[in-house]
Amino acid sequence: MNPEISWIYKKITRNGKGDLKMKSAKPAQNDLNRESEEIKQLASKFRSLNIQITPQRLVIASALTGTNKHLSVEDIHQIVRKKNSKIGLATVYRTLNLLKGKGLIEEHRFNDEFSRYELHTEAHHDHLICIECETVIEFDQPVIEHLQDLAAAEKNFTIVSHRLQIYGICENCAKSRQSQKREKHPLPS
Repeated sequence: MNPEISWIYKKITRNGKGDLKMKSAKPAQNDLNRESEEIKQLASKFRSLNIQITPQRLVIASALTGTNKHLSVEDIHQIVRKKNSKIGLATVYRTLNLLKGKGLIEEHRFNDEFSRYELHTEAHHDHLICIECETVIEFDQPVIEHLQDLAAAEKNFTIVSHRLQIYGICENCAKSRQSQKREKHPLPS
């Protein structure tokens, strides 16, 4: 395990009531303080969901807290291996399955290729997916949400949940396409 991270796990202890708390730690850099706080929050969330707290599970879950991207299992495994080289792909799969089952993370299948994961949030959002570079952009559009509610009301339908995924070409790929066209077909001078 990465020495910069390992001290965080060593500092998590249980008080007499079984609550997790941090032992007083040596002064650390801002990143370590942030990571320490994330670990404490994850441990608290695990406890509230009756998930056994292990260093491996904390490292895997923290890989998702440190990004706003939708990560594949392989992406998560690469991040985790930098922190603890002994965590295998099977452990990542099992942990993600457990966290998904407990509602801590969400699994998405964009383009029906492979799963990507993100932390579950209470705030609803939808996704724009680039068909060229596979970038996923989250968005929230109240007008769309309102139209869905109207459509459901017209049909006496109760919405329980929904997912909106819009496929297209992102700004960067559109610019790249445009510059490639100009290279192939330059304007006459």
